Amino acid sequence: MNKMKERLINFNRYEMAGWVGLACLQFNSIPAIISSINTGSTTPLASVYLTLLGLTLYLIRSINANDTLYTVGNTIGIIGNLILLFTIYDYLGLV
Repeated sequence: MNKMKERLINFNRYEMAGWVGLACLQFNSIPAIISSINTGSTTPLASVYLTLLGLTLYLIRSINANDTLYTVGNTIGIIGNLILLFTIYDYLGLV
């Protein structure tokens, strides 16, 4: 029984590490959004579009694999990059 409990604790640690990693990676667009709003500096549009394409493809894969961690992470990433894209177009006067 101790081995089973130890495996469960280790699994929970690894699962928690995945969620913390998700937060670190997916919320990294927040500083770019704030900078874009405050200073008008923008990220190259091609980078945002390629990131959105990659996240969308990852989202399709994660939904198919029934992987909650990646589905949540990709959704957060897509929303963050769409916000960033909006701020860029707003700065350029295209919105």
